[in-house]
Amino acid sequence: MLFSIPRPKLGPNLLHLLPRHGTHTSVLKSLLPSFIADIIFPEQKPNWRLHPTSYLDGLRGIASVIVFFCHYTENEFRDLTRAYGVDQGEPSGWIQAPFVRIIFSGRPMVHIFFVISGFVLSYKPIKCIHARELDKCYTTLSSSTFRRAFRLFGPCVASTFMILLLNQIGFLGDGRFTFWDQLWDWKNVVFRQITWPWAWDKDLSPGYDIHLWTIPIEFAHSMLLFMVILMVARLRLRIRQAMVFGLIVYCLACGKWAAFEFLAGLFLAEIHVLQAARAKDWESSEMALFPAKRSAGSTVKTMFHVSIILVGLFIGGWPNRDADKTPGTRFFLAQTPMPFAKMDHLAPQKFWFGLAAAFMVWSVGELPVLRRFFEGPLAQYCGRVSYAVYICHGPVLGLFSKLVLGSPSRPAVGQPGTPDFREAVMGDGVRGLMGVEGTTQKTMSWFVGLCILGPLVIWAADIFWRAIDNPVVSFGKKIEEACLDDSAPSPRSQGYSAAA
Repeated sequence: MLFSIPRPKLGPNLLHLLPRHGTHTSVLKSLLPSFIADIIFPEQKPNWRLHPTSYLDGLRGIASVIVFFCHYTENEFRDLTRAYGVDQGEPSGWIQAPFVRIIFSGRPMVHIFFVISGFVLSYKPIKCIHARELDKCYTTLSSSTFRRAFRLFGPCVASTFMILLLNQIGFLGDGRFTFWDQLWDWKNVVFRQITWPWAWDKDLSPGYDIHLWTIPIEFAHSMLLFMVILMVARLRLRIRQAMVFGLIVYCLACGKWAAFEFLAGLFLAEIHVLQAARAKDWESSEMALFPAKRSAGSTVKTMFHVSIILVGLFIGGWPNRDADKTPGTRFFLAQTPMPFAKMDHLAPQKFWFGLAAAFMVWSVGELPVLRRFFEGPLAQYCGRVSYAVYICHGPVLGLFSKLVLGSPSRPAVGQPGTPDFREAVMGDGVRGLMGVEGTTQKTMSWFVGLCILGPLVIWAADIFWRAIDNPVVSFGKKIEEACLDDSAPSPRSQGYSAAA
């Protein structure tokens, strides 16, 4: 359940009004957001359990919501993304201030996605390596590699096809294509942009949903990650860590930010496994019988990780424009190393976003307060629907933003009877109600619009998660099981060496 709200107490005359079984129940439950359906039908509520990396799911969920906030703000309230403290003809508002502006800074969240992906995809193989279960490690890598395309591309193919249909009936786009022409155009977008892994870390700006530019990058670097794990699986611990760290430095030296982030996730996953093993050894020792005392070292460690989080939040508020004029940000911009300093205008922020993402993912796991928050019900729910939120927020905003936000009132211009006279126009929607004069009114309009559009995005994402996302994952598993050759003898049974 998303919120800790008891089920409403319905009297005997009202309880029978809620359907309990049959087709109507299934339809009602499928159309309601899952956390509301869980309140109405508690006996059908899934039993979600935490696992050692659940906090990363929560972090990814909150990050996906921030990406939605980002695109909503950049598309509809672009003035609020201005750099704080830079004179642009209008005073800066509190929402533009450092640290606060992270709530609509979606660009660094993409880098957090990639570090988390590297961590989560590496976690199980690394655990198998430490347990000396190399056969299980190789099986896990084989399964993950086979199913990765289904997991990433399947929901995107479905969502963009829905956008095609919405375009054809006139709800999105101009509908200028015939159905067959647009179907061919959609096919080209799917094959040459959404599922195109050969550009590595280039923004291909896919048609139908430009926000899916990260998906081919995610796929390509997942394959790179699996190859690196396979390469280092049989190495000794210190040699493996040194090699992975060397590859991380090499990727930075080559300007390959996404590769750096995935491999940083691999490095952090091994640190996590080592720490868990040490904690288990400590719990089984005699020292665990004595109560632990908070030492000066633990206080210093906490302050260190808090400092990392604060610096990361500040870097995450990197403005889209005028970074060279923004207090604080211009310092980091000046320290950007080569080749990021000269690649393109976005490369410096990608370097700092990637670096901050790696350290922040590490520090979140080291701070119990943050870890508990990301393991909480709200963050965990966001984690479950995170991919659906990422996929659905663009089309939902395209469908409802203009309807909800409307336009502001405009006063009359010129003198009546003259050629340049324009009559006053009454505003409508949130902008007409709240106004957009000055930063305060824009911020209020932004907030009210978000309170209306946010639930629509979450609702659509929840339905997409259950109707498309989860079935695609299950479909990938079934395809893999159907294709497996269980009759094939293992190399060991044939007398082949591991190096053959």
